[in-house]
Amino acid sequence: MRKKILFTLIVIVGLVACRRDQKRWDTEISAPLFSAELGFDDLIDDSLLFTASDKSYDLAYNYEYAIDSVGSYLDVPDTVENVKITLDKLVLANRTIVDTFTLREMDPTTGLFDGLTLPFDAQKIENPQGEQIIDVSEEFFQTAKFNKGFLDITIFNDLPVYVDKIIFKLANKEGGDVVAQDTFLDIAPNSSASKSIDLSGKVVDGVLVGNILLVETRASDGPVLIDADKGVRLELSVRDLEPEYATAVFPAQTLVEDKQEVVYNFGGPQITEIKARSGWVKMKISSTIQEEIIIDYSFPNSGEGGDFNKPFNKQYRVPPAEPGTVQVIEGEFPLDGYVMQYKGKDPNEAPFFNTVYSELTARTVYSGKVRDLSLDDFVEIDFGLVDVKPEYAFGDFGLKEFEINEITEIPIFKNVSGTVDLEDVSMALYLENAFGIEALTTINSITASNTNNNTSVSLTQPLVIGKDVLLSRATNPPLFPKTQVFIFDKNTSNIKEFTEVLPDKIETNIKIVSRPNGSNGYTDFVKDESYLKARLRVDMPVQFATDNLTLVQKRPFNLLDVENSDRIKSGTFTLHVENDFPIDVSFIIEFLSDTDEVLATLFNSGEKIEAAQVNTSTGKTDGSVKSSLKAEVSEQTMDLIKDSRKVRITAVFDTPNGNRNTMFSDYKLKTQLTADFIYEQAF
Repeated sequence: MRKKILFTLIVIVGLVACRRDQKRWDTEISAPLFSAELGFDDLIDDSLLFTASDKSYDLAYNYEYAIDSVGSYLDVPDTVENVKITLDKLVLANRTIVDTFTLREMDPTTGLFDGLTLPFDAQKIENPQGEQIIDVSEEFFQTAKFNKGFLDITIFNDLPVYVDKIIFKLANKEGGDVVAQDTFLDIAPNSSASKSIDLSGKVVDGVLVGNILLVETRASDGPVLIDADKGVRLELSVRDLEPEYATAVFPAQTLVEDKQEVVYNFGGPQITEIKARSGWVKMKISSTIQEEIIIDYSFPNSGEGGDFNKPFNKQYRVPPAEPGTVQVIEGEFPLDGYVMQYKGKDPNEAPFFNTVYSELTARTVYSGKVRDLSLDDFVEIDFGLVDVKPEYAFGDFGLKEFEINEITEIPIFKNVSGTVDLEDVSMALYLENAFGIEALTTINSITASNTNNNTSVSLTQPLVIGKDVLLSRATNPPLFPKTQVFIFDKNTSNIKEFTEVLPDKIETNIKIVSRPNGSNGYTDFVKDESYLKARLRVDMPVQFATDNLTLVQKRPFNLLDVENSDRIKSGTFTLHVENDFPIDVSFIIEFLSDTDEVLATLFNSGEKIEAAQVNTSTGKTDGSVKSSLKAEVSEQTMDLIKDSRKVRITAVFDTPNGNRNTMFSDYKLKTQLTADFIYEQAF
């Protein structure tokens, strides 16, 4: 607001010679010390004043108490899950190799009878081939120690006679540790027999030594076709392998497939749907696995912008870890604008609220390269929703109670005291509900207080104050609040006495109970722009009578700034006033120290500046009334004024005969303080 009061010091220096003990005293011309112009907007905060076309004032003031935003009803907690997969959940591929021990290899002499039909004598051959190298390093692994797994050995009899017994041994080439040794009995021609070897706890190399220790066959029942290139086939298969460590070519495989319903604790509310104004999907992956890993994370029951054909679905690619290091990848994906259903996996089946369904898979990518993995290798995934701020939410928000007990400063009358007699005043109370939840509102009290004179008045209105008012749900879409309005005037309330306190503070006590009659089938809603508001609007024409209405203003002052001020001895101060107001005014001017100690006081006799006369036909004053007040200042008082650094001006307004008058924007109270100084001059 543009300051209306201007403060100036004008120096008048004049030395007139006259002899008196070698000094001369002379009275100088009148010098203005300061001037001030006061309008009604200096009494009232001008942001609250509205000027009509005739320049008359109306006064309007709004203040409100509100519960606003989704956060008043709902706090979405961060929920982050952790999944850690170690090597005991990794697998090697099921693989099979086949090798054949022929008649020719077991007994080279059988080659002489190849293709002939002859009786076949019973055979008993020990160590027919000796040790045979079986290299599975490409098909199986180079080396591995297993926590779990099986080696299946199958013997196929391609001979034309029964094999009564075969003893087979399998060992690591390096070190000679026996992997498997077993006996197979009674294998008919063109049939097979199998054994399963538990590999748990065993170390198996990729280069093995196979050895048939004994083959015993029966004699044929008659002539049979001799095929020297047929004999006993050996099939080795590994399955269900979970190594403690391994050096191998690992297949592409799923490390984890986590489909889960995560329950959110909202502290009471039962939420079915949220649209995120902001928020993040947090993901952190730590991996020591020397293969690339792909992470897929999705919320199937979600939709970008509410389109459930576009669910949230993001993918991470984690590079292979270097040997002996941990590869860490982390980031956040924005959820802004996504609608999330909190109804579990199937919205048509329980649970119907507070449950988010998510799917997470982690899988390796086949590289064809030999990798080292051990039980200490892992992939660990932290994933979930963080910092979700809803744009709206649906559900049942539960029974909540709010109590608003606040004190609000009221800038209607600033720096004033005294009393006013208002001609007419009214107030409207607006109760507005922009939440999709019923609200039972009780205005327990509204109290106006004037801290300058320690007075207060509590508002009364038997139909509103202390009564329960049920506010219906807002509608959506579009969001349209439900409003109830209550009028306070001098016929239905004590609003006149309430405002004549000239309150600088209003204390309000409001109790609000949300959802007093239960939820509406989980269709209650809160939106980011929702609010529950109690708003007061006070309206009054600026037409009143005053009694000792006091305005106090303080300004800097320093008489020492005047040239030759050290030679000022005494003088006469005159206050010149032009008054447009139909209000009598009296003034007190106090000169203050830096610490606000009163050093000197002028014009404290209570003498009044006359009010301007109101023209009965126009309702306004016709012009200013000019008046002046004089004060003689002694040498002693002048010395005190020289020590002052501030001036405090107190104006007291009184309406003649208690008449109520309309205030106009062109009413001014113009003042000027002048002084006739007596200077001392030495020859």
